[in-house]
Amino acid sequence: MDKLFIYIDTDLSLGTPGAEIDDGAALLMLLRNPAAQIVGIGSVFGNVPVRDATCNLARMLEITGHTDIPLAQGAAGPLEGDMSWFAEWQAGYSATLPFECNEPRESSADMLVRLANTYPDQLSVIAIGPSTNLALALEKDPEIAYKVKQVVAMGGSFGSQPQAPEFNVHCDPSATRKICAADWPLTLLGLDITRQAAFSRAKFAALPDSDPILSLLKEQADSWITRVESMGWEKDGCSLHDAVAAAYLLQTDLFNSVPVEVEISDGSRLPIGTTLINPVPRSQGSTTHVVSTVKAKMVRDFIWSFIDPTAAK
Repeated sequence: MDKLFIYIDTDLSLGTPGAEIDDGAALLMLLRNPAAQIVGIGSVFGNVPVRDATCNLARMLEITGHTDIPLAQGAAGPLEGDMSWFAEWQAGYSATLPFECNEPRESSADMLVRLANTYPDQLSVIAIGPSTNLALALEKDPEIAYKVKQVVAMGGSFGSQPQAPEFNVHCDPSATRKICAADWPLTLLGLDITRQAAFSRAKFAALPDSDPILSLLKEQADSWITRVESMGWEKDGCSLHDAVAAAYLLQTDLFNSVPVEVEISDGSRLPIGTTLINPVPRSQGSTTHVVSTVKAKMVRDFIWSFIDPTAAK
């Protein structure tokens, strides 16, 4: 595989007990893949406040020995509306683990613009949080749409029937609408695909304690699984949604996608943030694709090979 130059946009919550762990698994995959050259990471609000996401990123880069990767801090809230609806859910978190973290000088949107111009036709963007930073980057420099190699985003739910709004889209429907309208090569992975990469509580419990980042993942997985099971979302484990997006970026041949037009509900007919798709003939050259099928077992094995390399031996 040719070297991938990657910008990661994430609301990382690994390091905030009680919060989701899939961003952390996705970062582990990308940090541990020799074909991936991460040229920048930007934080965004979402699972946790943006400042907590920044410090979680700084901690993870410190623990994994990647402090050379530039870090930016992004949007603290959506383009429109607010996150008050999420306050009750976040109330179930514990305080983010303390870590001395300087505030980055560069914003996530500015970093994306800079990297798109530094690596024209080479930069892969993976967005595993709300799309706000990407929308802001497009506002700053619309020409980046023609300079990035690809944009991969975890967001939406694209089954045969409309589903409840997926979290990343629900956080900022306006931003998602903007990135779907941009004329850049965008691939979306929805919950209908990412839920096929679920891992059992026992699998997380068997992770070794010798690696501090795996120890953190293991400990936080237990409380996260308890949370999602109590909501009736998962049974005996949890899905690593964002890790599936990372797997797509690293091993695209395990997936199939279709060209589409994406509609984000404004709340007039369906709940705001609900995602709908209209198929587009390939001959029309749509730049937006949605992943339609996945080789689920192969993707699960691929993900876990980075999280626990010893498991494959």
